[in-house]
Amino acid sequence: MKIVETLPIGEVVPGMYLAQAVMDDGGRVLVPAGAEVSESMLNSLQRRDVAELTVEREVEEDPAEREAFRAKLVEHLDRLFRKAGDAAETRVLYQSILDFRLEHRS
Repeated sequence: MKIVETLPIGEVVPGMYLAQAVMDDGGRVLVPAGAEVSESMLNSLQRRDVAELTVEREVEEDPAEREAFRAKLVEHLDRLFRKAGDAAETRVLYQSILDFRLEHRS
């Protein structure tokens, strides 16, 4: 599972990916979102007094916890879709929402 978190620059390690662009005081982009963090990038940002970075990283998830979340989400979606009918389009929308929420779990 991917998570997005803001970390002090000292805790960021090379190989992580930026979830937000790093901007200077004038609003110019120093590093775009999605860039992979490197050692030289960290050194450069520290020289510019950047205190923290918002990064995205992959973490291991407990399968039981994931299944409990999925069951709760399915219950919620079933309640929302209870009067939507069983048309193919409805099932596609339901599945798309379920997949999105499972992938972008916060």
